[in-house]
Amino acid sequence: MASGARRPVLALAAAVAVALAVTGCVSIPNAGPVLSYPVTQQTGGQNGQNLQFTVEPPGSGWNPQDIVTGFLLAAAANQDQVARAYLTSTAGEHWDPSPTNIYVYQNQPNVSNPVPQAAAAQPSATAAKGKKAAKKPPPTATVVVSGKIQAILSPHKGTYAVPSGSGSDNAGPEPFTLQDTADGWRIAVPPTVLLLTQPQFADDYDLTNLYFFDPNFDSLVPDPVYVPLQASASTLTNRLVGYLKSPPADWLSEGATETAFPGASKVTASLANNLATVSVTGTISEAERAEISAQLLWTLVGSGQVGSQVKAVELIVNGKPYLPSDAQANAVQTLSQASYGPATGASTTAAGRPIYYLGTDGDVYSTEVGVAGVAGKQTLVTKIGTGYTKVAVSADGKYLAALKASGELYMGPLNGPLQRQQGSGYATLSWDPTDNLWTTTGANEQIFVFRGAAAPDSRQARPLAVTMTSSLSVVGGDQFTALQVAPDGVRVALIINADELTFGAIVWQPGTGQSLGSVRIQLSPFAIYNTDSGFDQVTWYGYANVFTLGGPGYTVTEYPVNGGTPTSQMLSQNVQSITASQGQALIAGVAHNEMIETSNLTGAWATIATNAGTPVKGNSPTYPG
Repeated sequence: MASGARRPVLALAAAVAVALAVTGCVSIPNAGPVLSYPVTQQTGGQNGQNLQFTVEPPGSGWNPQDIVTGFLLAAAANQDQVARAYLTSTAGEHWDPSPTNIYVYQNQPNVSNPVPQAAAAQPSATAAKGKKAAKKPPPTATVVVSGKIQAILSPHKGTYAVPSGSGSDNAGPEPFTLQDTADGWRIAVPPTVLLLTQPQFADDYDLTNLYFFDPNFDSLVPDPVYVPLQASASTLTNRLVGYLKSPPADWLSEGATETAFPGASKVTASLANNLATVSVTGTISEAERAEISAQLLWTLVGSGQVGSQVKAVELIVNGKPYLPSDAQANAVQTLSQASYGPATGASTTAAGRPIYYLGTDGDVYSTEVGVAGVAGKQTLVTKIGTGYTKVAVSADGKYLAALKASGELYMGPLNGPLQRQQGSGYATLSWDPTDNLWTTTGANEQIFVFRGAAAPDSRQARPLAVTMTSSLSVVGGDQFTALQVAPDGVRVALIINADELTFGAIVWQPGTGQSLGSVRIQLSPFAIYNTDSGFDQVTWYGYANVFTLGGPGYTVTEYPVNGGTPTSQMLSQNVQSITASQGQALIAGVAHNEMIETSNLTGAWATIATNAGTPVKGNSPTYPG
């Protein structure tokens, strides 16, 4: 945390009579997207709040509670000199204002009444006879700060963890030992953690993205971490580069993502004139240099708080500038020259991506949607018969999955035939980039994946149960009512219990012999709840956004998954399903076997119709994936 950084103090200020002069006035927003605590991000990753205020040093006659609360205010405001005034002279000399962890309280923490401590036993009169009487130690007291901890932030890694289990209701009591000195009560033993309320945390920390590779090193995966808003661009550059040296220590860890930086490499970074120069030493292959360069470009230039300061990156490997094959002797690279990027799922052809849907006769059709909701040629894909309610097509367009109202699952080549799969009660469908089919059975509280759709009648098509974990503890008792895998095949968007939108990372464990191995989804700490009207469906839009269906009436909401501001639109029509793909129209299936589309949630929706103006009849529209 940068020296001199300041944040408005709201929740703790009324606890005691601490003199607090605040210039300016602010309303802290509440309810941030994709987060379970009130943090609202603005475009570019800035909160836009920079109030200047002064925390006063301790006053005469303050009791231990006043001292602890004043210290909390000063430490939260990053006013180190004022904070030291609340410590004994010895504690002040040794106090390190850089915390090992940051506790974010869900509500205003409780500062307990002081508990006097017994004085040390004094020598007896006989033992002291003929000697100078021992000096009586000063009175001491203990004040405990406690409350429900919303999250624990590790500032050295930017990781954000949510406590789990019943113990989180009253977690992390922090004791303060105070002494009664000549100047009054002072803290003799401060904690090594920083204690913040939600508004304090929201004002001083912001989300930015690190970028790591999927396990196959095909594409980059964003990993949101917290960085201090008040730190300088140079400090942030060094911190973000340091984070990339090893795989994430959060929900995207444990085999979900990888870094291209060799473990034994040494990395330094500097920033001047919007150019970040990063030096790496070690045994580094040509492929790793291109991968490292891409991670640096997307992390420093491609997103987040530091992006406004870094415009280009120069990578120095073992003292020599890294020159990509097309760099023409120019080692300074911009984002457009990155060899890798996040997987967006966007079409690579000029014609765009078709949508697939169930026709009124029950068969599967495809069409392309142009401007103003005008459909192109409608093509019969395959005849599958009646009784199906939902279809999904693999990202490469090779395979088809279909659900019946009874929850029976059928799968096979796009042009058929389809074969009934094991199990029943299936509710949702999603293909990952490697042609594995993911599905949920909400009533049975389970997620399954069918591996190897290329051979749906072989052993590889057997359903593999997915384990759910949170902070590496097993999660159970939840119903997974919707699911869709991201285009990178690493992240998954989940609707849990019909009222929680959250994300997870897919971690594969290979099997041996005839074993299919195992797979788990490690849940992210980020979540948003809609307990009033719930969520029905979720679909990815590129690598950075999802759309949900649900809320008051028929509401479609776009959520940036890195914590940006959501956009919602309530439709007057009976919306039954949605599907999205980057660069393509947002498609919704509505009542009476009609489909509508829009280019964004700030414009009007148009009925998908033929050139003659006749509505295209069908339901369950879906893009591949």
